[in-house]
Amino acid sequence: MHAHPKRFKLALEFDGGRYSGWQMQADAKSIQGSLLKAAAELFGSEVDVQGSGRTDTGVHGMRFVAHLEVHTEQTPKEIGAELNALLPKDIAILECKRAGPRFHARHNCIGRSYLYQIAKRKSALCRDYVWQIPEPLHAGFMQEAATTLVGMHDFSSFTDRQAIKKKSPLVLVHKAQVAETDDLILFRIVGSHFLWKMVRRIVGVLAEVGKGALTVAEVAHFLEEPVELKAYTAPSQGLFFERAFYDQEELDTFLASEELRSPFF
Repeated sequence: MHAHPKRFKLALEFDGGRYSGWQMQADAKSIQGSLLKAAAELFGSEVDVQGSGRTDTGVHGMRFVAHLEVHTEQTPKEIGAELNALLPKDIAILECKRAGPRFHARHNCIGRSYLYQIAKRKSALCRDYVWQIPEPLHAGFMQEAATTLVGMHDFSSFTDRQAIKKKSPLVLVHKAQVAETDDLILFRIVGSHFLWKMVRRIVGVLAEVGKGALTVAEVAHFLEEPVELKAYTAPSQGLFFERAFYDQEELDTFLASEELRSPFF
C-alpha cells in the first residue's frame, strides 16, 4: 500500500432525474453513491468521495465539484476516463485534476451558483429540465423582487423549519438575476451556501411575483418575518447546480459576467 492517499478534484455533470440528490442514502439512488460504487470498482474498497454540498432530489448538475481520495498511481486523465466508462450514462466526469492533500470539496468552497429554467410554453423536448408555466410572467417584476434577496439575510421563510434547527438561516447572496429569452425565463442565484429547498422556494415566490399574485414589498417582508412558504416550492427538474467556487478571483470574475444562458439553448 502507498503511504498516503492522493486527492483529486472532480467536476461532474449529471441529470438528477433518477436520483435522490447528491447525498448518499441507504435506501435511495444518489450521485455520491454511484460515484463511490464506480471508484470502488476501479480502485478497490479504500476510496472516499465528498461533494461541494447537497442537492435536492431531482436537481441536475452542470459543473458540480467533488473530491476523490484514493491510493493510486494513475494520472488524473486516466482516472477521469476510467470513471466515465464505469458511471451510468446520466453522470459524467468533465474534469479530473490533482488536488492538495488538504483540499476539501465542501469545506474549501466559498460560493455556489444555481440556475433555474422556467419555460413560457409547453416543451416536449425539454420537459424534464424546465418548469412549464403557461400564464404570462413579468420578468421585470421578478428581477426587482430578486434584487431584494441580495446581501446577508435570514432565509428562514425559504426553507423548512427542521433545516434551521442545526444550521444558521443566514445566507450571503452575492447575485440574484433574472433573464428572459423567447421561450424561457432564467434565474441565477450566487451565494455563500444555500439552505434546504431555498432556491426552489425563491423561484416559486418569484413566479408568483411574475404573475402579479405577490408584490416586491411582500418578498422583502418574507426576509424580515419568517412565514410558511411551503406551497411556493418550485419543482426540482428546472434546477441546476451551476458552479462551485474555490477562490475569490474566480468568484468575482463569474459575478462580473452578465451573460445568463440556458445549458441547452
